Amino acid sequence: MHINLNNLKQAMTGQVDRNNVIANNLANINTIGFKKDFVFFDAFGKELEKREGQNQTINFDQGQLKETTNPLDIALSGRGFFSVETENGTAYTREGHFKLDTNGVLRTGSGNAVLGEGGPLVILGENIKPDKITITQNGEVYSDDEYVDRLSIVDFENRGQMRKVGGNMFITNEEPEALAMDQVVVQQGFLEESNVNPADEMIQLIEVQRQFESLQKMVRTLDDVFRTASLSVGKY
Repeated sequence: MHINLNNLKQAMTGQVDRNNVIANNLANINTIGFKKDFVFFDAFGKELEKREGQNQTINFDQGQLKETTNPLDIALSGRGFFSVETENGTAYTREGHFKLDTNGVLRTGSGNAVLGEGGPLVILGENIKPDKITITQNGEVYSDDEYVDRLSIVDFENRGQMRKVGGNMFITNEEPEALAMDQVVVQQGFLEESNVNPADEMIQLIEVQRQFESLQKMVRTLDDVFRTASLSVGKY
């Protein structure tokens, strides 16, 4: 009988990784625009016995929209991402909790400039207040009824290539494509909540715990078998 302890080890490590991912999802239940992660295993691939058989991907399902009445809170209903400027280039986010800095630049909560079609979105004027800013459902931004720019809202054909880079942002090597406005609706005064369902995550957490305990029992049983075998061999 051939017993592959490495497979058991990889299976246990995989359950630990699943546990960490679920724990991170639960920790971000209240994070605006957060997209949950999940882990799956390639049970038929050539890398079954290696860590490469384990994959992590992002669930981009839309979260519920919550009304805030804050004119600088913006949610996307449908596909698409806001474009933001970072030190490492353009990144993308679904978090629309924006603010104005002292220079009139529209920024994310973490301080990155929000991009319009003409570059960083700057709202000029004296004593500009958020309640004087209007954002239409097609993403056009007005200040005191004067047109400023249109939000740069893009999407990607292959979202599977997108990866998280912290700050609730994503990057990808794929070129973005501008979305037609019949594919997305911009909602001013709303925020998109996390798409994490706590009940689903708790069920998965219990499942992970049970599977890990089963694997642990198998390892202990094998350990007892090997110990008994070595003692028996020693008698002869």
